[in-house]
Amino acid sequence: MLACAPALCPHAQFALAEVLGRRADLRWSPQPALPGSVTSRCEWQGPAGTAGRLASTLRRLTTARFEVTEQAGPGTDGERYSYAPGLGLHRADLSANGDIVVREGQLLSLLAAAATAAGAVRGGEPTVQHGLRALLGLDWDDELEPLRRGGDGIPVTTLRRTG
Repeated sequence: MLACAPALCPHAQFALAEVLGRRADLRWSPQPALPGSVTSRCEWQGPAGTAGRLASTLRRLTTARFEVTEQAGPGTDGERYSYAPGLGLHRADLSANGDIVVREGQLLSLLAAAATAAGAVRGGEPTVQHGLRALLGLDWDDELEPLRRGGDGIPVTTLRRTG
């Protein structure tokens, strides 16, 4: 959780517990990049798809800002979900080194949309530039980067499987 109101902390922990199937007692620290809010980091290892379920659950906390990253595993790509109020939820595939991967189908769709728009409308923001910014999640990065830096050095809660 990059930033949320202190009153949302129990709700964020409940969301983690709901998805991960175990209690999630996070350590919260003040978020200096957004005064009045708090931040927390945790690590978890689980089956592929956990990040998507967690992001879907956390986005119910509509005023929170968060990222959920799932590392690539055998037969699965990595992915990152970023959420910011006003922007919504962004999902991106990740390479092994953490770079965003833009797939061929996404680029072909973008080029087709740009060709259609070029024939219909002149002026405004170039469709390809706008589309690439969306695919890369640059608006989310612009909003969340100060919060990422604001959480540098905070304790990381490691959630372990039991039983």
